[in-house]
Amino acid sequence: MKRALVLGGGGARGAFQVGMLEELVIRRGLDFQILRGVSVGALNASFLAQAATQGDSLANLQAKVAELKTLWLSAIEGNHSVYGHRAGGFAALAAGADSLYTVEPLKKLVKTHLDIKALRTSGRDFAVGTVSLVSGRYQEWTPAEKDFLQKLIASTAIPVVFPYVDTGDDVLVDGGVRDITPLGSAFAAGADEIYVLLTSRVIPEADGSLPRSTVPEHSYRQWSDNWLGTRVGALDVLKRVVEILTDEIYLGDIRGALEWNRIVAAAEKALGGLRGSRKQALEEALAAIGKRSVPVHVLAPRVWYGTDNASTNFDPQLIAQAVSHGREVAANPNLWLVR
Repeated sequence: MKRALVLGGGGARGAFQVGMLEELVIRRGLDFQILRGVSVGALNASFLAQAATQGDSLANLQAKVAELKTLWLSAIEGNHSVYGHRAGGFAALAAGADSLYTVEPLKKLVKTHLDIKALRTSGRDFAVGTVSLVSGRYQEWTPAEKDFLQKLIASTAIPVVFPYVDTGDDVLVDGGVRDITPLGSAFAAGADEIYVLLTSRVIPEADGSLPRSTVPEHSYRQWSDNWLGTRVGALDVLKRVVEILTDEIYLGDIRGALEWNRIVAAAEKALGGLRGSRKQALEEALAAIGKRSVPVHVLAPRVWYGTDNASTNFDPQLIAQAVSHGREVAANPNLWLVR
């Protein structure tokens, strides 16, 4: 079976995925031959993609999951382990800076913990996503690409917050701008089963369907300049807009995939009752759209990450709590968003 793992974005909330992976891979023994990710999901997926499929593929992947957990819990000691503050803040942006923060610490982590040779020879079908500011398109990159690690960093580059990556012939930013859960790519890779690990709290409706929104609601007082004399700034607005857009993108991705599954499954079932030209016509139609029914399992946290769900808060205590909760969710299929 070709099993795919799709890891969504979410910054520090990627710690939830670590706990989920510990349960799915180490305790349940699931191997994943296809790996897709954007933003922090790209980073987590790239670490796992170093696990060789040669020899004992599952054991190799399990070892990488254990190492990934150690990295999150030990190597990340706070925000300074991942990004640095740029002097001047918004004044620096007005003067021409490309972002609020620098990512030199993240580049150091990537250089220390990723081996491009291992990525290229592991045998896993692995790709990360970016968006081009030149063409406006979502693009995927594999380790075979020149300067792949540079493109991996680009996959985490939330516009304005972190610096874009200029490759010399393109300008790349976080793939989550257009596709925060690249399910379509997993389908196209020929997956027989897909697991999607999200990083933000999602509580299904009473009937089990996806909620209309997962964005935590605010009170008006949080956005009133008069509350406690605190002025709402452009950064507050930017963070909130990114949160809302991200919510819409990934819920749309999942709804689309599940709807295609329902349509194709119904068509495949109908094939059994058709004969002759009608059966041939439906078979040709399914072949033309290149779709087939594939089981999709979606896991998401049931709690917020800290009090504000902040994706830029790499507090070690929050990370440890998120890892533990991710493991709890994965261990109980009744808590999965889609089983």
